[in-house]
Amino acid sequence: MTLHLLGLPHTRTTSEFASCAYTQRVIKLCRMLHGRDRPLVLYGSEINEAPCDEHVTIVSEAQREAWFGPVNENDLGRGGFDWLHTSEWWRHANQNAVNAIRERMDDKDLLLVTAGQTQQPVADLLPQLTVAEPMVGYKGIITSRQGGPAFAAFESYAHQHFVYGWLNMEFPGRYGYDVVIPNQFDPAEFTFRPDHDGYLLFVGRLILHKGPQIAAQIAQALDMPLKVAGPGALRSGDGWVEAAEVRVEPCEYVGTVGIEQRAELMAGAACLLAPTTYLEPFGGVAVEAMMSGCPVVTFDTGAFTETVVPGVSGYRFHTLQEGVDATSKSLDIPRAVVREHAMRNYSLDAVRPRYQQWFDNLDGLWGEGWTALTDHPLTMQA
Repeated sequence: MTLHLLGLPHTRTTSEFASCAYTQRVIKLCRMLHGRDRPLVLYGSEINEAPCDEHVTIVSEAQREAWFGPVNENDLGRGGFDWLHTSEWWRHANQNAVNAIRERMDDKDLLLVTAGQTQQPVADLLPQLTVAEPMVGYKGIITSRQGGPAFAAFESYAHQHFVYGWLNMEFPGRYGYDVVIPNQFDPAEFTFRPDHDGYLLFVGRLILHKGPQIAAQIAQALDMPLKVAGPGALRSGDGWVEAAEVRVEPCEYVGTVGIEQRAELMAGAACLLAPTTYLEPFGGVAVEAMMSGCPVVTFDTGAFTETVVPGVSGYRFHTLQEGVDATSKSLDIPRAVVREHAMRNYSLDAVRPRYQQWFDNLDGLWGEGWTALTDHPLTMQA
């Protein structure tokens, strides 16, 4: 079984796009799957750093920049998902992907979709292939297609149940082939330190629902300095930063950070604050901090209820005072314990077997017995 992985045509598949979580997920997926028992072919934009058995360009760099604009360090890659204004360009990239896959595929190969319904036309035009969506942290999953079913690996149980509810899928009918597999992280990108430099940290987009203003309130209540990093800033000054939706103060704004600066910030932080006020599908920044041994304090919602274990990797809270108390308590958690939790659950080595098992199960759809494609209840309903 060859894995045909659809990349994102609106970004370069490089560490430069650190602020585009989906681009980084493609890179980490390649690092985890390349060199194993299934060949991996990546279809994406011309400039690529992700390891694979073959990289196929479906969008040249000149086309990418003409379609989606130059690299903007304050909003890397996000505009590419604006289907209303970029549908013509996505259709072009999708058709290029279909043509390239047809030249390389066998009927029992697996098509890995990374942008949900945006890439559904590729799935519809390749009905011979089993379709799987890894790293689902969005609502627009492929629920049906021409040629048969599609399956998803959600980032968290919280997000799986949210999406099923959103789509009114009380009886999903996907018979156990939808799974939950958390995001994976490369420990080599992070630096562990047993001590810290006494500041609190917020890393994320500077929007109201990510909660940077709540992080500032917690820091002020504890009389601790707060460093803020992330895209979206319009103006900043001594002790403050302002974005379209929110003004954060007091804080030190350090800008949009790359992988190395992020690792340095997290290694030195006493605690990472991630007070996201919506149902976070995964909230990868929390696990990134844990990889550095930095405890995390979040709201008691979404995927954080699965990743943040009280007293082990951080604490969760409901009210501002609880947030202040949780942050204070988090300083007593041994940083080695936080790091070990992240390594055991979210490293490339920890997550890889879960993907291998999922692929084995999907491959079994072509086999004999209960999982045989010809006998499968979902196939008979299609």
